[in-house]
Parts: sequence; structure tokens; C-alpha cells
Amino acid sequence: MSRTERKIAFIAAATLLCSTLEYLIPKPLPFLRLGLANLPILLVLDIFTFKSFFVLLLLKSIGQGFVSGTLFSYLFFISLAGTLSSGLLMYGAKRLFGKRVSLVGCSILGAMASNLAQLEVAALLVYGASIWVAAPLMLALGLASSIVLGFMAETYKNKGKLIGQLKDDSLELELPLLSEREHNGKVALAALLAIAAILIVDKLSYLAVITALMYLLQTLAKRRIRIVPPLMLLLSMLALSLFEPFGKVLLSFGSIAFTQGAVQIALVKALRLISLLAASQCISASNPRLSGKNVAYIPLTLGYFTLLSTSFKGSKGSLIERTDQALLRTAGGTFDGASTTVHVSKRISTTLFVAVVVAVLTIAIISKIPF
Repeated sequence: MSRTERKIAFIAAATLLCSTLEYLIPKPLPFLRLGLANLPILLVLDIFTFKSFFVLLLLKSIGQGFVSGTLFSYLFFISLAGTLSSGLLMYGAKRLFGKRVSLVGCSILGAMASNLAQLEVAALLVYGASIWVAAPLMLALGLASSIVLGFMAETYKNKGKLIGQLKDDSLELELPLLSEREHNGKVALAALLAIAAILIVDKLSYLAVITALMYLLQTLAKRRIRIVPPLMLLLSMLALSLFEPFGKVLLSFGSIAFTQGAVQIALVKALRLISLLAASQCISASNPRLSGKNVAYIPLTLGYFTLLSTSFKGSKGSLIERTDQALLRTAGGTFDGASTTVHVSKRISTTLFVAVVVAVLTIAIISKIPF
């Protein structure tokens, strides 16, 4: 790949590294996110051309989707909307105003655009108009975290070595050795059939059983099951049902109440989304085959990310120093004994996986039979 293409993939990998580093920073609230993945984006605003920057934004979203397993779920579209809106606004502001707008100012603009775009897409795909009640809280948290992120970007720009090498084009990037990942087409096709089954089921009891089976599929696909995200989704859907009362009152708190119809609709939506997220994890685990020039960036980005993660773990010093060391070592191909090959993921039991999907399809068909 060309030198420019390597730079784009390398910075995209840095966004994935920053996304994982965010969990190391103590936060007063467990759901507060600084948006560290935008830090590399801020640092290259006045370095990359528009074409390179746009490709970087796409790689950031797609890479995060691959790493987290959300690429084939509704979360990817919400993330993509936030990334594109914030990135393009920050890039436009920096190009239009130059040094008159600081990285802190760009960060604030990006955070506001990202939150508004994500709320709009979440309203269209998941929650409905009631999600806008969360807008004041999200915008306030986004404002606070964007200011912190902007100052972090300014600090790294002044103290880190990588940005200077990017600016003067002296950064020489070694290519990671990418081992061929085995594509499991049967698993991918079965997961797609499971998605079709999930979409046609609208009865709560059947969806509950299918959700349990989808978690079993996720386990078979060797993907880690995370309890907190689906639990937060479930709770948020129930909370928003308070603003759209429907049916018999189950529990009231003054002027607001949980109603049977609204709660049932919220549970159906939540279980369907949780099941679709598990299916997305399974498709990611099937190692979709990526061929052609337009998608060659993706395995290269994931390769750099693997090496960055390994190198960061072996670095010492402050967070900025460790990050800088990891970036420079990976760029120069010095990994302190770490392997430069991205290894193949664990093999999936295709027969058992397909058998569970057959069970999911059977339940979906039964749910449509009138009794």
C-alpha cells in the first residue's frame, strides 16, 4: 500500500487504541465517556487532505464496529452518524478559521454535532421521539468531556513526537504481517437468517427465548458476552416508556406511570435490539472476507491496532508517554519481542451453531401460527 494509505490506516488504528484506553481513566459516573477515540482525529485536522480525512472517519467507525462486534447492528449507524457529523464539522471549522479556532473549540463543535446526530439516528432507528428528553444531559456531558479532550489534544500536540513526524512527512511506517483469517461463510449465512427471524417476531415470550438462544450463539462464536450494554439498553427503553403511556397502569409515580402496553412495547424493542446485537457479534466472528482495494484499509487498520495494543502494554511512564512510545514503536516496526503477525481467531463449531439457528428459525415460524 502507498505511504498515504499506511498513514490513514495507522491513525485509524490509533483511534481504536484510544477507545480502549478510555476504560483506564477513572470517571465519576460509569456511563460518562470522554470520547478519546476522537483524539487522533483532532490531531490530524490540519495535516490530512479532505479525501484522506474522510476515509479516516469511515475507518474509525468500521474498525470500532469490527473490534466491538457491532458492525452489523443499529449501534454502527448511530456511531457512524456521530463520527461523520463531528469529524466533518471539525475539519470544516479548522480549514475555514485556521489558527483562530483551537483544538478545544473544534472538540466542542464536534461533540455538539455528534450528540445531536446520534440522538436523531437513535430516535429514527430505536427509541422514537422520546429519546430527546435525554438531550440536555447528553449535551451537557458532551460539552464537559469535549473541553477535557481538547486540552488533552493540545497537550499531546505540544509534547508528543508523532504529530511532528506526520507534519514533516518523516514518519516511516512498517507494514504488519497479516495472517489470513479463515472466513466461515456458513456461520455468516446462518447469522443472517437469524436476523431475519428476529425481525419477524413480535411476541414478547418468543423474543425472550430467541434472545437466550442468541446469547448461546454468541458464546459458540467465541465472542465475549457483555452484560452492562444490553442491561442499560433495557433500562433506558423502560425509562422512556414513561413518556409514552399506553394501556393499563401498572405502577405510578405522581403524574408519570408505567403502563402495560408501553412496557410491553419497550421490552419487545429492547429484546429485538439485544438479539440483533448478538447476531452482529456472530457475523463479525465469522471473519467476513475482505477483498479489493477499497476494503484493503480494514485489515491493515486492525493489524496496526493489534500491534499498538501489544506495544502499549509493554510501555512505561505517563499515559501520554506510553501512548507515544506505542505509536512510535509500531510505526518503526520495533515491538520488543512482540509478534508482528495478527493471529487467526478461534474456530467455531459450525454444526452446533447452525443447529441453534435452526431452533431460532423454528421459534420464529411457530410465533406466526395462530392458536
